[in-house]
Amino acid sequence: MSVPPSQFRTSAGQTRYFAAYDATLALWPVAVESFDLPTRFGATHLHTCGPHDAPPLLLLPGQAVSSTMWYPNIGALSQAYRVYAPDILGDLGKSVSTRRFTKPSEFADWLSDLFDGLQLERAHVAGLSYGGFAALRLAISAPERVNKLVLMSPASLLRLRPTFFLRMAAIFLPAFVLSPAAKQKLLLGVYSPGAVPAVKQMMTTTDFRYSMYLPPVCADQELQQVSASTLLLLGDHEVIYNPHAALKRATSLIPHIKAVIIPGAGHALTLDRPDIVNTLILEFLQKEGV
Repeated sequence: MSVPPSQFRTSAGQTRYFAAYDATLALWPVAVESFDLPTRFGATHLHTCGPHDAPPLLLLPGQAVSSTMWYPNIGALSQAYRVYAPDILGDLGKSVSTRRFTKPSEFADWLSDLFDGLQLERAHVAGLSYGGFAALRLAISAPERVNKLVLMSPASLLRLRPTFFLRMAAIFLPAFVLSPAAKQKLLLGVYSPGAVPAVKQMMTTTDFRYSMYLPPVCADQELQQVSASTLLLLGDHEVIYNPHAALKRATSLIPHIKAVIIPGAGHALTLDRPDIVNTLILEFLQKEGV
């Protein structure tokens, strides 16, 4: 069976989504290079920026928002780091999956392929939500690849609240029932103007061929294996699980961890409070011996 040329069922669906994707990427305040890298799981689309001789930083996005979501963060982060931001295979974006992920360790295999293609031995790795799950799997399965680890609302610390799936279903109600602002608050925990472009891209009507893998909760012994210095950031209006319970579990198991709950932030804390998030990440990455 031949592999479809894209992740979309029709060229019209792809064109419509790519227009929304490109509009969000245009919000990046820095010059960006975009390209594809082959991996054993498919062609991964990446954006890179920042000084070529700066330490590398890999940014992994949340589900359905793609790598374009870093527009409030990329300006600050790329001043001190060579940033690489891929679209996760099987999820919305411009990457093209040819082989489904079937187990957690394969995310580490995929990211190791990216490191090899980028000629990186190690890098700082940061991820939001689904990207946090992928970043954590790399730190567990290939610790030699990770300098420091930043987890933001990671999807695998606790079991997802059943009410979260009801929230997701509600966002498809018509606008006369639920306004766009109310949908955003329902889905992400808070309404913030900074998240509007990412949500607009995510809600673009399309015919994407999803091949997502549902992240399992990390076992205690897996979290205990994380050797990298770790920063955990959670919003106080987190919707996928109780942020205080997630913080308690992570700090009791991950050996070298700093954890912060950010006031006024929901699940997409990088979009809700980018000023605080950017400062915390940069201070953590630049601090010696942490």
